[in-house]
Amino acid sequence: MPSLANMASSSDDLAARFEHFFEQDAERAKLIKLLLEKTHEYKTLLENVNIELEHERESRTRYQLELRSLRDRNKSLDQALNQEPYVTVLVDGDGAIFRDELLQDPQKGAPEAAVRLRQAVRAYLKDTPLGTEHIPIIVRIFVNLNGLARSLYAAGVVDTESHMRTFAELFTNSRAEFDFVNVGHGKENADSKMRKMLSHYYHNIQCKKIFFAGCHDNGYLHELRQHEGDADAKERIVLLETTPAQPSFTSLNFAMTRFDSVFRTEPLTSDPRQRAAAAPLSLSPTKPAVEVHPCIRPASTPSPAPAESIASSGNGGISIKYPTAAAATSYATAGGTNGHQNISITSTKPRAPRVIDYNIHGQRLDPPNRHPGQSPDQVTYKEKFEKIKPKAFCNALYLTGRCERQHICPMEHGVKLTPGEVAIHRYKARTTLCPNGPECEIYSCYLSHHCPFGQFCQRGADCKFGGTMFGDLHFSKSDMEVDIRWIEGSDFPVRPNP
Repeated sequence: MPSLANMASSSDDLAARFEHFFEQDAERAKLIKLLLEKTHEYKTLLENVNIELEHERESRTRYQLELRSLRDRNKSLDQALNQEPYVTVLVDGDGAIFRDELLQDPQKGAPEAAVRLRQAVRAYLKDTPLGTEHIPIIVRIFVNLNGLARSLYAAGVVDTESHMRTFAELFTNSRAEFDFVNVGHGKENADSKMRKMLSHYYHNIQCKKIFFAGCHDNGYLHELRQHEGDADAKERIVLLETTPAQPSFTSLNFAMTRFDSVFRTEPLTSDPRQRAAAAPLSLSPTKPAVEVHPCIRPASTPSPAPAESIASSGNGGISIKYPTAAAATSYATAGGTNGHQNISITSTKPRAPRVIDYNIHGQRLDPPNRHPGQSPDQVTYKEKFEKIKPKAFCNALYLTGRCERQHICPMEHGVKLTPGEVAIHRYKARTTLCPNGPECEIYSCYLSHHCPFGQFCQRGADCKFGGTMFGDLHFSKSDMEVDIRWIEGSDFPVRPNP
């Protein structure tokens, strides 16, 4: 039988073992509890991840749809922008002039010039995406048509100034997208048109290429330098050289080309032979839709035709400077300071060259219209005037010395007027507005081109110089300041107050 001691030892051992198992059970319970807590934590985290994943999936789907929409939209925009591409040719016609053989026979030369210009552009664009017949070529030529016609005539290029008018009309009508634009008198007219059109076509993305024919005038450098670092401009703008380009243009690193089959390569020079004056041309264009005007030749006694000249544009460039049209003896020079000198119709004395002054706006300025004053001529003029009623004295005969229409002119031509009476008649004629207004280029014009009284006019709304098609012709003191002066027969205009 086991002893009591052995039994006590066995009991302690069981208690120890029980304690050991109890601790293990507690540790296991703790571990299970921790596992349950972690499982719950991971379950929550997994749910959040699933939510985020679903959100990302939805976002990705939305972005893919938006991307597809943007791609489709971009494709549509590209198609729209490239749907009607075109090419533009801008020409400053005062310096870039068509070849002589094209101008000399306008009936054949104008259509031929259009064909040659189009072919030259196509040849340049060959082997490029633009080298297709389906891409239109728009041509805009800006020019003082009257001045260019006189210069071509003076240089011996054309036999009559009307050739230039005919050429311009036929060139414009050769293709719907070709225009010969007459900008009229004014040294900056063509320049400002060229600058505006360059900006307009450059900002129109459908215009894929711009041929700019203005390398003869440094005045265009400022506009071109604005695009000097623009890769798109370097790709789209091509400088078209006619006469030798100014050195500053080559330094801009734009693409440059020449169309020698179309344009002159040398500036105009004066023809040494003398030309007799021709009869004046009609001022009304034959085709109203064409934006050109005919040229005017003097109707006076034969005299050397004023020659065109090559002169600085004021910006270091070279442009053609045009003389204005000449006609018969000017009332301004014939009348002298008191309105009585050198007015004999039959005088054979050499007369002083006639002049036309222009202000900074290109408007013609008249000399003062001085009243002849009280004299016996006032009485005799009035008596003669009353006797010929209802007729009136012919302005052309009495103020210029000849009337081209005398055989059909309804005015009085037979009554003799003294120099003093002619001065009175000239004063009366100066109260009438010239139909050409301040744009008149006729040296012998005896009418007024602005109100003789200017801002001091007392007639108010009744003044015929107020509401004209040329605007209000009551010039201020600053408007009456002479900017340039054209002298008949001279090659260059002068600045009276440099």
